[in-house]
This record gives sequence, structure tokens and C-alpha cells, in this order.
Amino acid sequence: MFRTTALALAATLALGVPAAMADATNAPVAAQHMSATTPAAPAASSTDATSYAARERSDKKVADYKGGSVVVIGVSGGALIVILLLLLILL
Repeated sequence: MFRTTALALAATLALGVPAAMADATNAPVAAQHMSATTPAAPAASSTDATSYAARERSDKKVADYKGGSVVVIGVSGGALIVILLLLLILL
């Protein structure tokens, strides 16, 4: 059942989209080119830096922080593998 659905979707995309995108008129399209300037990013203020430094000094647990826990990475990887296996089995 899933294979026929996937085949029908692939056939529709392969055959229907190019036919829908075909345009009989080749009229030129007007375009205007402009140069855009990007605003500069605001610089971090010194009060923010001193505030963060003061918080780091007062909280001793900051030094022990470890990002990317093994549990989080393991569970995410396992969930991805399960999803891929289910997709391979069903399709």
C-alpha cells in the first residue's frame, strides 16, 4: 500500500510538475536591481559584560557545566535510527 502511494506521488511530481511549469508565453519580465545596505550589528555593551562576569563569579556551578550530555546525544541518535528503520520497513 505504501509503495503504490510513494510511486503515485513520485510519478505525479515527475510528470505533473514540469507540465504545470511549462509556460507558453515567453514574455520578458521587468526587473529592477538595487543595492541593499545592511545595518551594522549593535556592539555588546560593557555593562552586559560586567553583569555576566558578576553572575559567573557568584554562581559556582557554572564552571561544572557540560554541554551535550551523553544521554541527550544517545537518545537523539537512537530515535533517529528507529525512525529510519521504520521508514525502510514501511516503504
